[in-house]
Amino acid sequence: AFSTAMDFGTTDVKEIALKAASLPKEDEGRPRIVVFTQGEHPTIIVENGEATEYPVIALKEGELVDTNGAGDAFVGGFLSHLIQKHPIAECVRAGNYAANVIIKRAGCTFPEKSDFV
Repeated sequence: AFSTAMDFGTTDVKEIALKAASLPKEDEGRPRIVVFTQGEHPTIIVENGEATEYPVIALKEGELVDTNGAGDAFVGGFLSHLIQKHPIAECVRAGNYAANVIIKRAGCTFPEKSDFV
């Protein structure tokens, strides 16, 4: 839908992410980072004009309980590391971890103690 609305002329998700990254932006002092999450499919990140795929954490049979809040959890994990200036790969790892925890539980809940390292 986004590609069609922007008249990108493609359905290739990496190409769409690259085109989105090249759109004009207000704050020219900071580079744009484009993040496309795709559920069970790899997360696509565009940084400095380069698209990279990051695998998600695989689930075992029966582990998927509820996907509500998974995207928000990913964003929280990702941004918590981005603002600490961690490399993008670590930001994605934190986002994937948070989303993975959320989808294994009913409702948007988190265990009392985290095992993220």
